[in-house]
Amino acid sequence: MSTRMDYTQIAAKLDYAALEKKLEQLTQREPPRKRKTAADVLEPLRERLLALRRKGWKTGELAEELKAAGVPVSPACLRECLSRWTTGGDAATKSRTRRRQKSAPSNTQPTITTGQVGRSNDSQTGQRVTTR
Repeated sequence: MSTRMDYTQIAAKLDYAALEKKLEQLTQREPPRKRKTAADVLEPLRERLLALRRKGWKTGELAEELKAAGVPVSPACLRECLSRWTTGGDAATKSRTRRRQKSAPSNTQPTITTGQVGRSNDSQTGQRVTTR
């Protein structure tokens, strides 16, 4: 069983001025990155790769050349980097957004398809009634 933290005591002991100074120093630095991404490695080659793509080179061909030079990158990953660089944003997020479905006019009746055929009991006679 864990003990509960008493934040009242912590707040009384805390040096807010020193903490504020430390947080201000952090805003002046870049956050640490645990590992580089393919886009980080390819960034110095960005303009050259974009120019080759515009000339008609396929991402699979460019990926093979990069692999031969020691940069193991898949065509899909390279395509993602190129797309992100050309759109100026996060293309992966944009591709995951769903389209909004067009809403039906409010005065229309829903259509009944064959999948909606059902049976129920008539409350007065007890006989089965098929609806379509």
